[in-house]
Amino acid sequence: MYGKFGDLCSAEKLFRNGAYQSVTSWTAMISSYNQNGCYLEALGTFIEMLGLNVESNTVTLMNVVCSCARLGWLREGKCIHGYIIRNNVDLDSDFLRPSLIDLYANSGHLRYSRRVFDAAQEQHIVSWNILISGYAREHMVEEALSLFVQMLIEGIMPDSFALASALSACGMIGLSGLGCQIHCLIIKTYLPNEFVENALIDVYSKCGFINSATRVFLDTQQGSVITWNSMMCGFSQNGYSKEALSLFDEMYAKHLDMDEVTFLSAIQACSNLGSIDKGKWIHHKLITFGVREDMYIDTALTNMYARCGDLQMAQRVFDNMTERSIVSWSAMIGGYAMHGYIDDSISLFNRMVELGIKPNDVTFMNILSACSHAGYVEKGKFYFNSMVRDFGIMPNSEHYACLVDLLSRAGDLHGAFEVINSMPFPADASIWGALVNGCRIHQRLDFLNALKGTLSIWMQMILDIIHLSKFAEGGNWNESKVVKSKMRSLALKKVHGYSMIETESNS
Repeated sequence: MYGKFGDLCSAEKLFRNGAYQSVTSWTAMISSYNQNGCYLEALGTFIEMLGLNVESNTVTLMNVVCSCARLGWLREGKCIHGYIIRNNVDLDSDFLRPSLIDLYANSGHLRYSRRVFDAAQEQHIVSWNILISGYAREHMVEEALSLFVQMLIEGIMPDSFALASALSACGMIGLSGLGCQIHCLIIKTYLPNEFVENALIDVYSKCGFINSATRVFLDTQQGSVITWNSMMCGFSQNGYSKEALSLFDEMYAKHLDMDEVTFLSAIQACSNLGSIDKGKWIHHKLITFGVREDMYIDTALTNMYARCGDLQMAQRVFDNMTERSIVSWSAMIGGYAMHGYIDDSISLFNRMVELGIKPNDVTFMNILSACSHAGYVEKGKFYFNSMVRDFGIMPNSEHYACLVDLLSRAGDLHGAFEVINSMPFPADASIWGALVNGCRIHQRLDFLNALKGTLSIWMQMILDIIHLSKFAEGGNWNESKVVKSKMRSLALKKVHGYSMIETESNS
């Protein structure tokens, strides 16, 4: 009783003063430690119990397996599993089997979890839930959904935990069809459940069905901050940043609880919109609400200020961070590069490497883009080669586009074309566009026309589309008309671009 209400001192005193300490009292003490998060003390008590030759029961073992799972102590958990096997303890009583499945699943050893699961003659619903959730958490989507379907085939009705895990797996790979089928199952068999509703909002958002996500949100009780956060994240993921901020404003007007995730989503929305005034207001509210600023929020603030052009404030937030991830560094490096402070961007990149922080593909994307716009050809080549040589990062199409753009802007069109020919995958429109843009800048139509003669008909058509766009941008409308005529004869259409500016700032 004392342990259940958090009074461990009284529980320990009662336990130690007991004239006779049975397995029940030892187990109660171990359970009390677990309930209060004192997992080390629980394991210590179990070892003391074994030293006194007190025989444990299945409830005792279930508790100490849970202690190992919470601590992430796989080796100790395996030792207890071995003890269970040696003593022929029945795994199918008192949730002992689900506890072992959870131990291995939490440690990422799902092969062991599955072995313990498959050894059961009859599965408990908790075992199904833990294993499906474990697969989903490790992004083993096929295994998670296969087990979920097997559960249905065997006539076991999934509970909210299994449904939410299956929906999460659907969202990871955009399986909207199966997600809808699970939604139908939920409608037929369940009363409204916040846990499942949040998972539905998440899966519809990740699959791009924002209207369906919104309908689920509007049908919920909307009582939990998690539900509001799920919808805000859904809007942001699908490019509806204004709607995400409207939801934030509604939460603020209704005096609803807001947490770190709420503010993180709102800051990211401001960053996407370039809304500096709104971003500053949200930053102020974050401080006045007493929300704990962590690395993720500080990184989002750095990115927001940097993208909106307030580099001084971005640097201030960045400098005050007690912990920085590679994303934090990339945001600051990218901010300087975006606004033309190329040398500052390169200097910060070099400082990061000197500190032993390994850059990622996004960091290199930012630094290559900076070199391209500054015309730093040799530095750009150096960083491109360093990406593979020093850090083992294979360039993607965006990295190649930056290198081609760098060489093309500098007038090295032959070098740019050689890069395209050396690529391990076909060049996309952005890469060809960089080369065509170089031809436009240096007025080298002769190079472009000679180039088209070496390509397939399909690639010539793609170049014609890019050719039209780039020469129209440069004001060469006569050349554009010739290309447009060719496109009409091939029944091709140009994909239109768009621009976005902030027309109104809410503060």
